[in-house]
Amino acid sequence: MFESINKVYLMTDLDGTLLTSEKKISNTDFKAIERFRKNGGKFAFATGRTLQSAMQYIEELNIDSPVIMYNGACIYDPVSGKILYSHALQHDAYDFTMEIFNAFPEVGAEILTPDGTYIIKCNSYEKEHAAYCSDPIYCNIDEVPKGQWLKVLFAMSPSDIERLKEYTEKRNFKGVTFVRSENIFYEMLPYGVSKGSALNEYRRIEKDKNITFAAAGDYNNDLELVINADFGAAPSNAVDCVKKAADYVMKASCDEGAIAELISVIESKVKKMEVL
Repeated sequence: MFESINKVYLMTDLDGTLLTSEKKISNTDFKAIERFRKNGGKFAFATGRTLQSAMQYIEELNIDSPVIMYNGACIYDPVSGKILYSHALQHDAYDFTMEIFNAFPEVGAEILTPDGTYIIKCNSYEKEHAAYCSDPIYCNIDEVPKGQWLKVLFAMSPSDIERLKEYTEKRNFKGVTFVRSENIFYEMLPYGVSKGSALNEYRRIEKDKNITFAAAGDYNNDLELVINADFGAAPSNAVDCVKKAADYVMKASCDEGAIAELISVIESKVKKMEVL
C-alpha cells in the first residue's frame, strides 16, 4: 500500500468533507489536490448529488477520472461524457414512495434520474435543498420517467426523519436500501447500492489490482465508502460511526482543510515506502 503516488486514487465525499459549510472548495484543499495530481496521484469524488449538481465541481477541479454519483447508483466519466455504470430502482419503488407519502403527509421528496432532479413533494426542507439543485423539475410523481430512478430522497425535520427510519425498518421493504445522508435527509436506493458498492465497481473498471484507494467521508452514506477503501478517513466533523470505521481521523474539519491534511498524510506514507 502507498508504494507509489502514481498508484493512489483519492476518492472524497463532497458535502461535509471536501466542501465547506458554504458549499465551496477551500483554497487550502484546492492547492493540495492540485499538488497531489501534479505528482501523479488520481483524484475523484463520490457524492449523493446528481451529475447536474456536481458538474460545477467537476469543472472547477478539472476532474479527469470517473466520479461516483447518486450515492453509488452511478459512475460517470467526465472525459468521455459517458455513464460507465448505473443501477436503477425497480418498479416497486413507486409503490414504496406512495406508501411513505400516505404514512408521512408532511414529507418532502425528490426523485433523481440521469436527466435531473424531479421534485415531487415540496416542504420547507425540500425547498431549501432545491436551491442547491441544478434546474430542478417540479412535477407529479407520475410524470417522472419510469425505469430511470436512481434514488428517492425524502426530506423532513431530524425527529421526523428518525420516525421515517423506524417505519422503513419495521416495514422491511424488499429490493431497496435506505440510508440517512444528512440529519434531514433519508434516501431510498437500489438494494445493496452504496458508495462502497460503487467503489468496488470502480475497481473492476480500473482493472489494476495494485491501485490503493484512499477515501474520505463524513456521514452515514459515506460509511461503506470508508470501509471498502484501502485507507479510509474522516474529517473531524464526521459522525461517530464513520470516525470509528476510519483508519485515520483528520484533526481538521471540512471548513479547515481536511482533505489537504489527508493528502499530506498520504504523501508522508508514500515517502516512507520509498525509503524502504
